[in-house]
Amino acid sequence: MTKKSKVIDVIARTAKNQGANAIAKHMPSASIVDGLAHVHQAHVAYQSLKEQERTKRVAILADRDVTIEQIRAQRDVIKQALAEAFELRKTGLQAQIQAMDKAIDSGNLEALHVVMDSMVRTIQSSPFKDIADMREQLSSKDFTLKLG
Repeated sequence: MTKKSKVIDVIARTAKNQGANAIAKHMPSASIVDGLAHVHQAHVAYQSLKEQERTKRVAILADRDVTIEQIRAQRDVIKQALAEAFELRKTGLQAQIQAMDKAIDSGNLEALHVVMDSMVRTIQSSPFKDIADMREQLSSKDFTLKLG
């Protein structure tokens, strides 16, 4: 039984109870019943669309949160790698400076030349290239990080 026939059935039962003539004067035409049915269908469609859009927003927010956490994790790894790289460079340069001081104190120009060349290479090298390579490896699906 359709909604339209249900409405007409209710009206017919009411007409029996209150008198056909009195109800006939106030009985809605078929176009009003159709209009109400269309309004109801539009409301149901709107509610469905509203729920779909709400679900999409929740999915978008979840994706955003996952992406932000991935970026934070990458940032932490890069930050740690940079800290270690610069600490290693610092330690190496301090050792090279000590070796340079010993070469100067002993007057060994050959050793001084070797130490100076080593220092220049250390200073010219960039830890950022290593970090970029590491980041590229981390983004690869085939990469597996092996800890100690």
